[in-house]
Amino acid sequence: MNETEGIADSKHDLEALNRFTSGRWLWNERQQLSCRYVKFDLSTLLQLAASAIGSRSCTQVLKISEGQYNKVFQLTMDDGREVIAKLPNPNAGRPHFTTASEVATMDFLKNVLNLPVPKVYAWSSRASENPLGAEYILMEKQAGVVLTDVWGTIKGKQKVQLLDQVIDIERRLAATIFSRFGSLYYKDDLPDNSDSTSSLYLDSTGNKVQSEIFGIGPTNHRSFFDFGRGELDIERGPWSTVTEFMTTIARREIATAKSGLKYPLMPEGLFYGPRQYQPSLSKKLSALENYLKVAPHVLPENKATHASVLWHGDLHSQNIFVDQEDPSRIVGIIDWQSVSACPLFMQVGRPAFLDYNGPVPEGLGKVPLPPSFDSMDLGEQQKARALHRAQTLHNLYLVRCLQFNETVFQAIQGQNTLRHQVSVVPGLVLMDYEPLLNNLLRDVEKEWAHIAAVGGDGISPGRPFPLHFSDEEIQQQERDGELWAQGVELMDTFVGDTGCFKHWDGRVSNADYERSRRELDEGVKRFLDREARNDEERREWLKALPFVD
Repeated sequence: MNETEGIADSKHDLEALNRFTSGRWLWNERQQLSCRYVKFDLSTLLQLAASAIGSRSCTQVLKISEGQYNKVFQLTMDDGREVIAKLPNPNAGRPHFTTASEVATMDFLKNVLNLPVPKVYAWSSRASENPLGAEYILMEKQAGVVLTDVWGTIKGKQKVQLLDQVIDIERRLAATIFSRFGSLYYKDDLPDNSDSTSSLYLDSTGNKVQSEIFGIGPTNHRSFFDFGRGELDIERGPWSTVTEFMTTIARREIATAKSGLKYPLMPEGLFYGPRQYQPSLSKKLSALENYLKVAPHVLPENKATHASVLWHGDLHSQNIFVDQEDPSRIVGIIDWQSVSACPLFMQVGRPAFLDYNGPVPEGLGKVPLPPSFDSMDLGEQQKARALHRAQTLHNLYLVRCLQFNETVFQAIQGQNTLRHQVSVVPGLVLMDYEPLLNNLLRDVEKEWAHIAAVGGDGISPGRPFPLHFSDEEIQQQERDGELWAQGVELMDTFVGDTGCFKHWDGRVSNADYERSRRELDEGVKRFLDREARNDEERREWLKALPFVD
């Protein structure tokens, strides 16, 4: 049988395997498609896969996933065995480093930490040096079924059992503390200037562990590459201290602002338009340079949360596989691409498979049903019960963290503190968060006496606050903050009015495209009719709206 026969991709021709075919974009579509186009030789891919597991030939190819950053194919061999082929898109990250680190990370997680991670059969991070003409990873097909398929039908007790397994996985990740901040690689793939002689990590008992196999090298964290940052000449580590890492993030944003890059996706707020907040280079640089003057002194107080750890930041139900016969048992976790060793406090949060729409319970106690539950109709009661179950799982996650993973619990609880927020917001300045950063820095000034009195973080007790804001600067910052909040509210109103947004970057299904396109166009027209006072303002808004090509 010809190796390219039997392609189970009946809706598309062979060339469609190279392209993104799982949806459309409501704006910026040409660029979105371009950064997801991967040219490769299909016959070679099939030969590589068959050879990797000792089969004679591949008889079927199925494109099973097209996420943000990869193409994933299920390859079935003549003997019935199946292999997963993962090819990174151009937008996945830095060539070579992203793939090399992903493979090493999966190896470490599977064979050192004993986490349920697929086995890699073969891989290449050098597209120009392999016959496929693209980077690739060939791995075992994950056993089980995706959690998405069973979550709605499994019992509450089974969900609790799954939750406990996630807690244990996170406990093992949090207990493995790396000596540096960056990404994990095989030592052979580290750049020549990397220091691979120091201990790699502290294990759960606090013992230093050397490794002949692995080392920490430059980061592959997406925030250093997405939205044009990959083209910038900026520092990407590795770093020896959390302070070096945090200050590099601010310098990264300074370089990003100076390069003129703008956030191309759905923004936090509608800025730049008439009578709205006007982001500018000078405002961004001022906020970031001020932050750098206090950065070493305002890290979260709990130093245990500064630890460099690996973390799965996208633990949604599509990335978790469970046993088909016993769906309370996790058998695999996938998608470890671009996972980096970063400070714990920057990474933790409620796992995405527990997300829900609704308020977060005020305490960690038992979540009650609404007082008016008995007077609700059947439909309202069903919604109330669904929210009650979700809130109960949320609280149970935090309680279990407190019991078995206390540092993670403390990191999550610390996310609402000033010192956490002023440490993470500088990394969001590309998204025009500088008014919020300025507001946080003024709050730091109010708390400075306490911060300096403690005498920690390198501050001598009584040291004066290193920033000075004039009355005029404060008035401008406060006004910008008000306009920023106004823009966020305007964006929320716009999204609610149009009804066409299903994804944060404007992606919709092929079937929904025409309707969503019409809804967006009509929504823009209504917005302009409401907000533009004259033709000139109409033109200014059309220029400012990010989702108008």
